[in-house]
Amino acid sequence: MEAIMEKVMLRCDCSLCKCSVEAAHAVRIGGQHFCSDACATGHPNMEACQGEPSGCSCGTGELEFLLLKTS
Repeated sequence: MEAIMEKVMLRCDCSLCKCSVEAAHAVRIGGQHFCSDACATGHPNMEACQGEPSGCSCGTGELEFLLLKTS
């Protein structure tokens, strides 16, 4: 008999990220789940995450958001 395992997907807790991550592969910090180390550490160098093959740019989006907020 073959066991069928269903993937549990979670939304990344990075405020600007649009990625989902498989629960088994999520970066977990303080009860939150992130798709990458970049999201988990708050994009300290404004690097984009590697969560979506379609090219989520939440790191650079964070920089644009901060720049707009201070204008």
